[in-house]
Amino acid sequence: MIELGVTATASTTALDMTDYVDIADNEAFEVHEVDIILDPTVAVNGLGAPVEAIFQLADSNIQAFVSHADRTSLYVDRQLWDALTLQYSFQDSFSSLTPLIVSKTIFCRHDHDLAGQTLDFTLRIKGRIVKPSAKDYMALVLTQTGNVA
Repeated sequence: MIELGVTATASTTALDMTDYVDIADNEAFEVHEVDIILDPTVAVNGLGAPVEAIFQLADSNIQAFVSHADRTSLYVDRQLWDALTLQYSFQDSFSSLTPLIVSKTIFCRHDHDLAGQTLDFTLRIKGRIVKPSAKDYMALVLTQTGNVA
């Protein structure tokens, strides 16, 4: 579980996977599920006009949101709250292109459009440690570091 303080200025937070799981050499983290939720301590009633938040998990330090078709994009989440009509909607997508993470650090790009406020979110990534074959591990390392011909 990781807490993210999201401001109205897009930024990227580095998430050190070794703080949460022990990924040894020649091992990978197999992602099963990703959840990003607004922390229950945040008062949604006072938001007024509709508010959108967007998140993107990536295996490289992206400095802008990238197309989810891009190899570096692992997960995208858009959330919309409308306190006036009491509606909530979300769209999320986990990339099946990169279900195994070999990097010790992943990155979360985030933004929302409520000026002047920080919204607290909780990020949960569920999965398990796996040991791919040497050939598969090397392919993952080369792909996730961008060293592919």
